[in-house]
Amino acid sequence: MSPRAAPLVLLAAVAIGACAPAPTAPTAAERYARWRLSHASATDAYLTYLSKHGVADVLAPEQLLRSARRWKPCAAEEYAVPPQPQWPAMVPTLRLVRDLRAAGLLNRVGVGSGYRDRSLNRCEGGADGSKHLSNAALDFDLPPDDGLRRRLCDYWRTHGAARRFGLGFYDSGAIHVDTAGHRTWGYDYTRRSSLCTTHR
Repeated sequence: MSPRAAPLVLLAAVAIGACAPAPTAPTAAERYARWRLSHASATDAYLTYLSKHGVADVLAPEQLLRSARRWKPCAAEEYAVPPQPQWPAMVPTLRLVRDLRAAGLLNRVGVGSGYRDRSLNRCEGGADGSKHLSNAALDFDLPPDDGLRRRLCDYWRTHGAARRFGLGFYDSGAIHVDTAGHRTWGYDYTRRSSLCTTHR
């Protein structure tokens, strides 16, 4: 190669590199698969437990095991398996989620947060008594209001007491679902600000 040709070859290589597509960010399923490689034993044990109770198919594992929305700034892992003594608490919550979906609610919505340990819960801004700490709660990220919240409130009023349905609404648009007691709250974490009591 002549001395004159070398700069042209270099420029061509730079131009080709600039036109190459940027690498795509891994999907949630890909991130989960990567995380699971080093957590397979605990994950399989938990999912087997849920399967024995008939609820392992309610949510995909990458949804069910999602730790928190702020996992990255909180220096935590995106996914988490709760401690074994807390596994039973998720069973009634998943049964409720399955029934909500059968009623046409919570379909096509993602989980923003499931089990959180105390450190992550504090960083996430969760209450000291958060039901996420006991593996009884799931937060869902809902789309802009299309009547879904009103219908959730209707379900909560009709079936909430029997299901011990806790339903919370957050300013972010997310909702909280647990089976740790029939109650509801809104932006100030009290009943009076819940959509279920302010809109009928």
